[in-house]
Amino acid sequence: MDIEFLLCDTRALRIRFERYPDSLHASQKHYVPPFPGSVAKFLAPDSNFNKRHGRIFPFLALRNGKPVGRIAAIINRTHNAYHKDRVGFFGFFECENDPLLAKALFDKVESILQAEGLDALRGPYNPGINDECGLLVEGFDRPPCVGLTWNPEYYVQLVLGAGCERRMASYGYNLPLHRLLPPPRLKPLAERVAKRSKTRLRPINLQSLEQDLEIIREVYNATLERNWGFVPLEKEDLDSAADEFRAIAYPEMMLIAEQDGVNAGVALTIPNINIHLACLRKTPWLLRPLHFLYLLKTRKLRQGRQVVYGIAPRFRNNGLHAWLTYEQFLCAQRCIDNAELGWIQEENTEVMELSELIGGYKIHQWDLYEKAINGRTSGQ
Repeated sequence: MDIEFLLCDTRALRIRFERYPDSLHASQKHYVPPFPGSVAKFLAPDSNFNKRHGRIFPFLALRNGKPVGRIAAIINRTHNAYHKDRVGFFGFFECENDPLLAKALFDKVESILQAEGLDALRGPYNPGINDECGLLVEGFDRPPCVGLTWNPEYYVQLVLGAGCERRMASYGYNLPLHRLLPPPRLKPLAERVAKRSKTRLRPINLQSLEQDLEIIREVYNATLERNWGFVPLEKEDLDSAADEFRAIAYPEMMLIAEQDGVNAGVALTIPNINIHLACLRKTPWLLRPLHFLYLLKTRKLRQGRQVVYGIAPRFRNNGLHAWLTYEQFLCAQRCIDNAELGWIQEENTEVMELSELIGGYKIHQWDLYEKAINGRTSGQ
């Protein structure tokens, strides 16, 4: 193939890498462009990921000087240290419907990871498990919710054709709040919990957001440590997102539960800003931030996504689960009409059953893939 690979190691090239999907998916009605600079910031040498966790090698594939695909080889030292693993990752994958081109992109990533002595290739991660990840395999007829990935259906065959095999599935559930009543089974449980113990539910405080983000981080890590591929969130990971939280958060939908004065759980639902981002498709790239800010200030979003829901382990068997679920349902219903619950791993049957109990139904599935390199597979 007459393909040239270009390492995007300057700001101009990182922006070019970010903007490539705009041309590739121009005719796809469910494509949502990223907020300008949001992808490029992950790739910068001074990004939180590159400084604290590993290194990202972003490549554009060019044919006759024109971009026809992109991919990133990702080395995540934090993941490998935590899991005592030797796995490398791929992410930010975009490609024309060309199996040979896709194979060349994956070969490029493998060559980087093999040089680092890694044993397996896994992804897609953009760039880690706590960021956007997974390849959409069901639900192509719906636009993606904030923080969840979308791709054309043909990507599945491109990834499989490159020698990758499915490793893990995750699901998204739609919750049509506008036509649901609070689950009757949860109300008496919630009332009993509220009466018999010192329980308190409060919204996050945007004036002291950093302190509340630390509470969220602690509960998140304690709750999700059993998940496949889990890597703990570090303080710096959330601190870097504080300004974004302030810009988009509806505090009444971002709840912290306390019991007997101890932080016991969190339930965070954020507005689906993808609705506004989708409106930027025909806006010139340099004007997109202003257009987005205008939309954010003039159009209230009536859709959201539950990004974190968790009860600290010591509180899981005393009814707090039912109480927090019930209260979050009521709070979200006052603000939005629809919510997407996800990313829920296939092993997390408890949360899937809870999602269905409160009226949710499955609308999306994302898969993670893996391929052995250097003749071995990873342990995680």
